[in-house]
Amino acid sequence: MAESKYLLLIRLAEDRQKAAGERMRLAQNRLADARSRQEQLDAFRGEYRQRLSSRGAQGISALQYQDFQRFLARLDEAMVQQQGEVERCTQRFLLERQAWQQEYKKLKAYEKLLQREQERAAVREARLQQKASDEFATRRFWDNNHGEE
Repeated sequence: MAESKYLLLIRLAEDRQKAAGERMRLAQNRLADARSRQEQLDAFRGEYRQRLSSRGAQGISALQYQDFQRFLARLDEAMVQQQGEVERCTQRFLLERQAWQQEYKKLKAYEKLLQREQERAAVREARLQQKASDEFATRRFWDNNHGEE
């Protein structure tokens, strides 16, 4: 049987699905990195607040207290920015996952079309073989009954 027209489509769809999968994997890694940085910032902020509390209990100058507060304000800004980065990475990952799912559906659709084509070809082949077998049996019957008269 000649190569199916669907095989090329399947190969192209597989390539697109693999590329979409790679983009999704990269987006997932970026999201994990962004979340990790967010957790690190949060942990550092907690530690820094704890230091402020400890030092405050021992007594610090107003200038040191202001420095602590300014640094905490910068950490809070960094946390807000990092939260935005996490949200952007989450959206990117969701888009890439959706793109991968669409490519996966296309691939499965082409595979189903190929399967149907192969099933139709098998039915045609079975009919041809049955027809040939019937013709052979008919000839044999004819020859046996009318051949040597």
